[in-house]
Amino acid sequence: MIARYVYTACLVALFLAAIYCSPLREPGYEIKDAALAGDPSAQMELARMYYLGDVVGQDMEQCLRWLNLAAEQKQPQALNTLGQFYLNGHGVPQDPAKGLALVTEAAGLEHPQAQAYLAYAYGRGVGVEQNLEKFLHWVVRASDNGDARSQFNLAILKLAGRLVDKDLPGARELLILSADQGYLEAQATLGELLVSGIDREPDLVEACKWFAIAGSKGHQRANSMLMAVVKSMTEAQMDEAADRATQWIAHHGGTR
Repeated sequence: MIARYVYTACLVALFLAAIYCSPLREPGYEIKDAALAGDPSAQMELARMYYLGDVVGQDMEQCLRWLNLAAEQKQPQALNTLGQFYLNGHGVPQDPAKGLALVTEAAGLEHPQAQAYLAYAYGRGVGVEQNLEKFLHWVVRASDNGDARSQFNLAILKLAGRLVDKDLPGARELLILSADQGYLEAQATLGELLVSGIDREPDLVEACKWFAIAGSKGHQRANSMLMAVVKSMTEAQMDEAADRATQWIAHHGGTR
């Protein structure tokens, strides 16, 4: 039941990630017109709308119609989403080979979530033969394209010197990028790195900023670290850390 819930939530997130950004006074009509005219981004957006019942009525058949049309035009988000549908048998007959081919095509078009999926598949041997070289290839590409989980995973590899050269400054930069996107595990790990002083002087204020941000979303390790570290801080330092955390949350709207 939990796995089914998580899977459904991930599918919804796939559609929420595809946003048609042009200013629209009447979204339903203008997007439909653009989709009918052959605009692949509008077709992807219309598929999302039918999937979620946003503006138009919820209709899986129409969702798949527009998703396929967008995918035929090599719209990366459509290729990835349709690929995930085939991988999981969601709204279509399950076809792992077809699903993987679509996701791989999207990854080749630099779609970061598709690249992150391939990293996962090759790293775990899910639907493909486990291949650490391909795992690393796709982790790096997804990280370069801004995928927060991949940035975190690559940072961990660099911290440990596993599959890549050990690179503490590089790991730190990747953790910052991932943490700044709201990735909880990156926030907690960045805080730990800042406390450790492995490659530079410890920065307790900045560390506690990240612990507080992750802790505000229920990250237990971050909360435990925060409680431990504040014992060594002055009141002024604690206030500064709290101010930084509050400003970050106000600007970014939370974590994930």
